[in-house]
Amino acid sequence: MNERTQDTAGRRSPWLAGLLSFIMPGIGQVYCGELVRGLIFGIIYGLAIPVTLGLLAYVSPAPTVLFGLLAFVAALGVVVAAVIDAYRLAVRTRLDYERKAYNRPAVYLLIGLMIQGSSIGYGLHVRASLFEAFRVTAPSMFPTIGLNDRILGNKIAYRKADPQYGDIILFRPPTAGWRDTYIKRIVALGGDTVEIKNKEVYVNGRKLPRELVGPRTAVVGPAGKTVEGKVYKERNARAEYTIFLADAGSLERPGPVEITVPEHHCFVLGDARDDSLDSRQFGPIPYAVIKARADYLYCPARDWSRFGRLH
Repeated sequence: MNERTQDTAGRRSPWLAGLLSFIMPGIGQVYCGELVRGLIFGIIYGLAIPVTLGLLAYVSPAPTVLFGLLAFVAALGVVVAAVIDAYRLAVRTRLDYERKAYNRPAVYLLIGLMIQGSSIGYGLHVRASLFEAFRVTAPSMFPTIGLNDRILGNKIAYRKADPQYGDIILFRPPTAGWRDTYIKRIVALGGDTVEIKNKEVYVNGRKLPRELVGPRTAVVGPAGKTVEGKVYKERNARAEYTIFLADAGSLERPGPVEITVPEHHCFVLGDARDDSLDSRQFGPIPYAVIKARADYLYCPARDWSRFGRLH
């Protein structure tokens, strides 16, 4: 009697294929003999970081927890797709699958390192040239930005445009170390005259209008010190933003200021006007020291209702 046997030594395990693509998208496809398909998934995975950051910076989402969850799900989408695809490939693979020359653990590891390296490389390029994440360690921009909030700085904002009134910028201060980064709001530009007296700001002789939003208690320092004060909505040209003014006696206030801003410089203030080291102390800053424009609050330290674009 003739007997037929079938070699199943090369059979692809669906669970192993899915696990490999979970560890590194694309490896499960390579395990199933689809080298090009695996590399495509790897490239998509490597591009996911800059694409996601670009969407976060330029799409105007609703500042809600729901969008934050959707953004997180989108970032994991490529991994989930790779796992499902690898599992299905393994299910469809013939029992007598002949192993390819690249079906070796050492090759999987090498390809995984290449994919991970490209992802890290894209991330470093994004950080150096496009966007950079910062954690705010001072309360000077309250109530717009709170202590320990995490923000995204746009490094290409001023490549084809000049800074504008109301922009929140990140810069190297002239009075601190080269590693320090300050965050403040632009209230005046080159050629403007600025006068500050009795907590009122005048730009070119015109007092910046403000209206009371309401009383509020602010956490003003890492030690948890609180200061009572009021929140105002201030208008400067086309910009509209909120500022915090402490009640009398709460904080030491900077003295009066009167200055003309040089060309290619800007005059900056913190939104917490009574608790900020800014141009009142170190003068206008040149455009050359601006690192980025703060565009996006991606991880609020306390209140997720503030998640989204900064104004």
